Amino acid sequence: MITFYLVRHGEAENNVNHIGNALPEKQKMHLTKTGILQVTATAEFLATKEVDVIIASPLTRTRETAGIISEKIGEEVLIDDRLHETGMGMYNGEPIEKFFSKYPDMRARITTDSADGVESFIDMRGRLTQFLSDVKKIYTDKKVILVSHGDVLDQLYGMLTEESIGQTLDDTYYPEKGSYKEVIIA
Repeated sequence: MITFYLVRHGEAENNVNHIGNALPEKQKMHLTKTGILQVTATAEFLATKEVDVIIASPLTRTRETAGIISEKIGEEVLIDDRLHETGMGMYNGEPIEKFFSKYPDMRARITTDSADGVESFIDMRGRLTQFLSDVKKIYTDKKVILVSHGDVLDQLYGMLTEESIGQTLDDTYYPEKGSYKEVIIA
C-alpha cells in the first residue's frame, strides 16, 4: 500500500501572466504571494500526515512549492524530471493563448501534432508509467508527496485510479493551484 498526496504548485507568475512555462525553462517563474499562501495552507495539513518523502518536478514553481512543504514536515525534496510540466514544444515561453488556440479542448491533446513538439497525453502517460513503477518499488507502505502540475497530476490521478485517458478527461478532478489530493493504492 502507498498513500500519495498529489500536490499542485501554488499560483505562479506564469499563471498570472498567461505564459506557457515548461522544460526547458526559458524564464524562471516563481510563486506569487497568493501561491505561497495556498501552499502554506496545504503544507500545514500535510505536516499532520507523517509523510516519508517529497518528490517534485524540476521547474521553479514546483521546487518552491516543495520547499515550503519540506520546511513544514522536515523531509528532503527529491527532484524527478518525469514530473515536469506538459512539454509545450514551440509554445514554451509564449502566451498560453497561442497553445490553447491550437489545442482548445483537452481531448485534442490525447495525440498532438508532432510538428509543434507538444507532448501528448499518451506520451505523458509513458513517462509517468515508468515513474510510478519506480516509486512503487521503492516506497511500498510509505506516504509520498508528489509536487507537480495540473495536467500531470490529472493524468497521475487517472493512472492511480485505473482510468483511461478519456475517463480521466471526463472526471471532475482537476487540481486547483496549491491543492492536494490523497490517493491510496494497494
